[in-house]
Amino acid sequence: MRRLCAVWLAAAFVSCVPLPPLSFLEGADVAPPVVTELRLRSPVELEVRFDKPVRLVSGPLHAETVSVEAVSAIEDHLLFVFDPAPSPAQQHYVEAQVADAAGNNLRFVARFYGLNAMLPAMLINEFITKSSTNHGEFVEIRILTDGNLAGASLHEGTPDDWDQRFVFPSVDVEAGDYVVVHFRPQGIPEEINETTDTSASGGRNASAEAWDFWVEGGTGLSSNNGVLTLTENPLGGYIDAVLYSNRTSDSDERYRGFGSRKVMDRADDIVAAGAWVAAGSAVAPEDAIDSSLSTATRSMSRASDGRDTNSAADWHITPTRGSTPGGENTDEVYDS
Repeated sequence: MRRLCAVWLAAAFVSCVPLPPLSFLEGADVAPPVVTELRLRSPVELEVRFDKPVRLVSGPLHAETVSVEAVSAIEDHLLFVFDPAPSPAQQHYVEAQVADAAGNNLRFVARFYGLNAMLPAMLINEFITKSSTNHGEFVEIRILTDGNLAGASLHEGTPDDWDQRFVFPSVDVEAGDYVVVHFRPQGIPEEINETTDTSASGGRNASAEAWDFWVEGGTGLSSNNGVLTLTENPLGGYIDAVLYSNRTSDSDERYRGFGSRKVMDRADDIVAAGAWVAAGSAVAPEDAIDSSLSTATRSMSRASDGRDTNSAADWHITPTRGSTPGGENTDEVYDS
């Protein structure tokens, strides 16, 4: 009966004739539960939280690439327990059905990645956004502590709005290592994603000392205006982010000068997440790394001491041919 009432309410919005009030619905709860949060409480526990208390009707109805050992309803959330722990380098799905105290049902699918408790501390360290015959766009990551990269994700954009991304496989790394993600591969056999041998890959800008990875079908990076984010998994958990632009607040009356809603919204997202800082009440192009003097060999480079204030103050443009993918950054600054 509860579902029928919901259908009636929807039909009332499209009726051409006024309908009498449905008095038996006055004060009734006809809204189904809503999923408000997914989080991994441990490598083997997934919590699905709702906007109201729920009971489990049926579940799991379906589970893909994971084995559910148990599932239970505890007040306003479900707790899934897995055995073994889901892989952090792969997306998983679980489906279940819940109901609230009024009998409103919700059937949902939760998608998630396994928890990687071995993720290292790391930073976006250097990047090129303009290509040439001999140089393709890349993003370099500096590894600060020992760990494993499985599931970590590098986006052109943000986890919720991206153009291209790379999800890392399981790779054991050490403090002092460098990772280079190439965004404009040539599609040649030498472009190998390195998981055990840093010298296995060839191709433009490949490093014999760094871990090289290639974005399948990559088309390069936005040349002058964009956002790059590094997250714990493809769905979020910010590790680092950068904003770069050659524009100003006066470049365009729309979108606060960013030139597009896409870049403006992405800039807002990383500031809201605490991954970048704005000088004013709203992030502006002046808060970004100035990309105007960068080229295919003049990279946007973090200071070699690795300082991280989540701002453009950490960054500079290297001299011509000063790009160092897979190696320590130069602190020399391009002098125009």
